[in-house]
Amino acid sequence: MTARGFVPEVAADLPPGERPMVAVVRAVPGHEEQLAAAITTLTGSVRREPGCLEFRSFRDFANPGVFHLYEIYADPDAFRAHLATGHVADFFTELARHSTSDAGALVQLVELPGSVTSSAEAR
Repeated sequence: MTARGFVPEVAADLPPGERPMVAVVRAVPGHEEQLAAAITTLTGSVRREPGCLEFRSFRDFANPGVFHLYEIYADPDAFRAHLATGHVADFFTELARHSTSDAGALVQLVELPGSVTSSAEAR
C-alpha cells in the first residue's frame, strides 16, 4: 500500500494572476463531524492569509460525509505560501485521520475568457 500524499504539486507553468481551485474531500465513515470541525478551523485560518481572496467550505446536502472547498488565491506564490502555513500542516494531519482524500482531491482551475462578470453586469 502506498502512503497518501497531501501536499499538492504547484506546477511551474501555472498562468499568472488569480489561482482558483476546488477540492472534494470525503470523510471516513463515522468521522464526518471530526472532518467538519477540521475544515471549519481551516476555513477561519485561511481566510486571514494575505494572499487568500476567497475560501468557502460546503457540506454536501445529500451526502453529509462529502465536503467541497472553493479557494482563490491572489497568484501561484500566494498558493505556495498557503501550503507552507502551520494551519495547513495541521489540517493535513486531520485529513489523514478523518478522510479518504489526498492531494488528488484538489483541482486547479483556469478561468474561461469572458466569464468574469459582476452580478450587476449580468443583469
